[in-house]
Amino acid sequence: MIESVGTTLYVSAGLFWKAFWALAFGYAFSSLIQVLVPREVIARHLGRAGFKETVLAMVLGPASSSCSFAALSAGRALLVKGAALTPMMAFLFGATNLSPQVAALAWIFLGWQFALAVVVGSIAHVLVMAAAVRLTYPKAMVERAREDASEAGHAGHGDPAEGLPRPWREKLASRKAWRRIGTTYFGEWHMVWKDLLFGFLVAGAVAVLVPDAVFQAIFPQGLTPVLLVVIHALLGPVLALLTIIGSMGNGPLAAVLWENGVLFAGIIAFLYSDFVVIPSLRINTTYYGWRFAAYLAAIFTVSAVGAGIIMHALFWLLGLIPEPQAGSVQQLAQFRIDYVFFLNLAAIAVTAALLWQWWRDRRHSAEERVANS
Repeated sequence: MIESVGTTLYVSAGLFWKAFWALAFGYAFSSLIQVLVPREVIARHLGRAGFKETVLAMVLGPASSSCSFAALSAGRALLVKGAALTPMMAFLFGATNLSPQVAALAWIFLGWQFALAVVVGSIAHVLVMAAAVRLTYPKAMVERAREDASEAGHAGHGDPAEGLPRPWREKLASRKAWRRIGTTYFGEWHMVWKDLLFGFLVAGAVAVLVPDAVFQAIFPQGLTPVLLVVIHALLGPVLALLTIIGSMGNGPLAAVLWENGVLFAGIIAFLYSDFVVIPSLRINTTYYGWRFAAYLAAIFTVSAVGAGIIMHALFWLLGLIPEPQAGSVQQLAQFRIDYVFFLNLAAIAVTAALLWQWWRDRRHSAEERVANS
């Protein structure tokens, strides 16, 4: 038993080491964008549910945050400021699944085909989502949710760009801006560390402790190919709901699922199910009430399943679905002196520099409070 626990912790730590550089660089990029791009600018362009607004929302999503929980807060703010429902939901999706580190984690743990599918599949996801909203649009519920969200108050950390010079070139030359970047970087890690810890521990435990027979019992294999694809895609959001892991922690677990027979459609649907997990449902219920929270979860579930099926069919036609390899997760978890080692050294240096800026921002704020008291 003790040996199994030790092996689980070793595999979990190895998986995190493999991914650390992608997370660190991704959060640094996200923090830079958040400080350079004021949220008011984003909200001003998302008032209609048109094609242009939806695409813009999806692209601007990473300017909010790469954490699904912080993205929910930003989405609430956008809805209150007049953003239409479809662009708001596209913004939420883009904030998590189009952040650089999500694609990087997919590449690291699953291969370049999955990274490509995550990016290309975002188009399918948003198209399915927009169609589902158009067919079911509950106008009265949306307006009520907008009022409830306004009354609930902003649950996030404010706009990191507030109070800074307007042109981005002036911001980059501002010491205050760099302190904000460091503080935002710290906030990104602070928001997701529990999700990451849980996700990597679950992935390590499943890889080490769960026998193949369990996966064979959960995921049927002896059906017609089309039916198998549909069932595995439907099980993707169910697994996300049960594991309570958001976009930053589901990469390594997806690798374990892929190695144990889950089809391409199921993996894509699983990766796209950030806003179906229980913490997301709880946050949305706090913002909008349970009816609208359930509506959002249903739309995101249908979109994830639809995108999973579409991407499976497309990549099968193109011959791009890779073959899973037994033992690949344990191989990924090995500590080696390779490119990952040097990328992690660079990531540690970036992290240290930005945390120094965070500490300077805290000290500057404390000095201001003392001066004003």
